[in-house]
Amino acid sequence: MKIQPLNDEKMKKDGWEDVYVFGYSKVHIFQHISDKDCKNIMLIHTPVTAVKNCYECYEQLAREYSFNVFTMDYAPGEGECGGETKEFTLENMTANIDAVYQYICENYSSEIHLLGYTGAGAIIAQYYLGINPGFKSFSQFACGIYGNTKPLGVPTFLAKPMLSVCRLITKKRPDFTMAFKPPKAKGFQAESDNEFYESMIAYRDSSFFDLKINSLVQILECMLGAESMLKMEITCPTLVFKTLHDRYFPKEYFDCYYASLQCEKKLVEINDTHNSYFIHPEPFMREIASWVESH
Repeated sequence: MKIQPLNDEKMKKDGWEDVYVFGYSKVHIFQHISDKDCKNIMLIHTPVTAVKNCYECYEQLAREYSFNVFTMDYAPGEGECGGETKEFTLENMTANIDAVYQYICENYSSEIHLLGYTGAGAIIAQYYLGINPGFKSFSQFACGIYGNTKPLGVPTFLAKPMLSVCRLITKKRPDFTMAFKPPKAKGFQAESDNEFYESMIAYRDSSFFDLKINSLVQILECMLGAESMLKMEITCPTLVFKTLHDRYFPKEYFDCYYASLQCEKKLVEINDTHNSYFIHPEPFMREIASWVESH
């Protein structure tokens, strides 16, 4: 699947709508209600772009599998979330996600399934699960191991001083942004995996790789912060995807994370690249739908 410019009218025609609630700031919920009695999926995606830019990677959950799907812009200053980038902290982020959770409970049901999608989105969903463990199930595209920053491309012994430096920068220049160049995909399906980023920048978000220093700090806090909720044990049934040709997540990283889980769990290997969740979403959607239906 190649990225094309967004078609807002088509998304509306397909039943997607915008809702706004307030947590720390105004939070944008992009939702599809199949039926009030259908199962609810709350989706947390990457905090570095608007949720609509990832539309193709989750819309099948509503269109083909008839779930109620609630996606969101939850990071202050990103997408349609209120506030400024300098206000993006884990505490403020949590307050915004809490507001979405309460909205679903009050208007639909407290039986909610959590989906962490995209690399950073799955890590943040995992973090939030440490605060709010009351989900029926959890599905995650990627994962985070507390203290192990391998997916960020930074060894842990360098990541800790890097976090300290970034904290100092955010105090003086909280809106500081720098260009980020991801590692090139090589080998299996590398061309389409690299093309994904080129198309995202061309058609959806020209600043996709303008790395906001404060956003980087929050990801590092998730992975390394003394108070990180990644330390918490996951207790709800958890589905983990393991992409076999992932430019960020080594196969051993997935294996180590999966082995640490003591809850009911399932590992699904996907013989594809990091961005396959968008390029070829069908295998992911099918497994997520089955996992949600069985819980």
